[in-house]
Amino acid sequence: MQNKENVKRTLVVNLFAQPGAGKSTGAAYLFYNLKCLGVNCEYVSEFAKDKVWEENKSVFEDQNYIFGKQSFKLSRVNGKVDAIITDSPLLLSAYYSNDNCAYERTQLIVKTHHQYDNLNFFINRVKPYNPIGRHQTEEESDKIAKDLEKFLGDLNIKPHRISGDQGGYDLALSIIKARLDIK
Repeated sequence: MQNKENVKRTLVVNLFAQPGAGKSTGAAYLFYNLKCLGVNCEYVSEFAKDKVWEENKSVFEDQNYIFGKQSFKLSRVNGKVDAIITDSPLLLSAYYSNDNCAYERTQLIVKTHHQYDNLNFFINRVKPYNPIGRHQTEEESDKIAKDLEKFLGDLNIKPHRISGDQGGYDLALSIIKARLDIK
């Protein structure tokens, strides 16, 4: 167990977007560039994407399970590095909740989200949609973008808007560097 006095204040960089917008690409780009700058950071991957590649659709019916797994992946690194880059923000579990416990789960997830030092980005898809490794069609993905933006607004979360290309990721990198006080 870590001594609380030695725990770092970790910046959690959350990349929000609909499927196919470039969250994973952006996370890899930001992680690589921060590492090259000497930043002690980690990439926390998307647990749900692992399940997509395993073709395990039934797991998506249990957002408690997905949230728990993603939360664990984030918590085990928190306080040990200066920054975490994730393409699977915890709030996505609240967004995708659609059962009779959704309200209570959302409250828990929002509370958990706010326990971290978050820097939020919303990626606008600028490339053609690629359905490989996704459950959604392009039309469903576009609807998710609109609904997710409203969901975040309803929670009073105002992410930085960036395009899902190198220019957008470079803008995100400059915002992250400023937040970490890197010249």
